[in-house]
Amino acid sequence: MTNDTADHTPTNPGFSDKVGVKASAEPRVFEQVFRLFKSQLVSGELKPSDRLLPERELAQKLGVSRPSLREVMRALDLLGVVEIRPGQGTFIRRPDLSILQDFFGLVLAMEPTLYEHLMETRIALECRAIRLACRQGNPEDHARLSEALHRIRNTVDDPNMGAEADFDFHAAIVRASQNQVLLLMHEAIAAQLRRSHHERRESLRGTSETQMLLTEDHVRIYDAIRTGDPERAEMVLKEHYSLAQRANEKLTARPG
Repeated sequence: MTNDTADHTPTNPGFSDKVGVKASAEPRVFEQVFRLFKSQLVSGELKPSDRLLPERELAQKLGVSRPSLREVMRALDLLGVVEIRPGQGTFIRRPDLSILQDFFGLVLAMEPTLYEHLMETRIALECRAIRLACRQGNPEDHARLSEALHRIRNTVDDPNMGAEADFDFHAAIVRASQNQVLLLMHEAIAAQLRRSHHERRESLRGTSETQMLLTEDHVRIYDAIRTGDPERAEMVLKEHYSLAQRANEKLTARPG
């Protein structure tokens, strides 16, 4: 991090004037700085594109050494929280969704027991999204759902292509909700959801009757959204989840 240059980019004072933490205090330097970032971003004292105070002044205000602060800033840069621009200073980054996706992917890879909770989260998220999609969905959303539905119908015997079509259909439901927070949450766990679609499609290989029923569910879901019927749409979606779960339980219970 460098000192301020002569440009007129506004420096946010909130990250310094209200802070006075001794370097020896717990928690560790990284944790105390990160928590401060979080609190001031939530409060609005810090905003994307704000430039932080120069390294020397910021270290003094935080009560930490400059080498320690420098390491913290490098870590925050890697996490996508700040951007260090040589000769200009350190700036708050705009949210980078890929960082959130990587974080969720790492957590779920380290905690495989969370997989069931992930599916429960997906159901809760999509049930809310589909109700909003019935009211907020526009012709472009309907076209996106129709295109994915067409691919689902034509890829019943192709686990890979079918899984991608299935994932795209459900992602289109969330997108049609027009709710940016739901969309962000869905995209944050998209990699894990895509994998679950592939695993399920592979496990259903050769079960033509079940695959046909699941395809028909997608048709009913699409019709309910297109006609703007949130009650029916959520009901059909829940039935779809139940059918998929029963099919999976039946397959896992088979000997051999």
